[in-house]
Amino acid sequence: MESNVELIRLEEFVDKLLTKYNQLKSDYQMLQETLRQRDAECAELKNNVFNLSSERTEVSNRVSGLLDRIEQWENEQMGASVDRSDSSASSQGSLFSNDADNKTI
Repeated sequence: MESNVELIRLEEFVDKLLTKYNQLKSDYQMLQETLRQRDAECAELKNNVFNLSSERTEVSNRVSGLLDRIEQWENEQMGASVDRSDSSASSQGSLFSNDADNKTI
């Protein structure tokens, strides 16, 4: 009879172990799926950062090109003003310079 009680206890212990093992296995699979989702999200965010960086570089280059064109236009305007009259050219200011640079002495 005593061995029967011990056998029952052993069966209960094994059942608990199997239940805990199955729960841990389920938790592990859930964590693996969460990790896969996070990895995919991380890859997507890295791709977004790369695209935004590329876009920023392109915009920066375009703005720089526009500024160069404006400076070239200003220089052409200054050259045309000097040809027309020296006094009007010295009083005309640059589009991007401050007022102190535009004043004549």
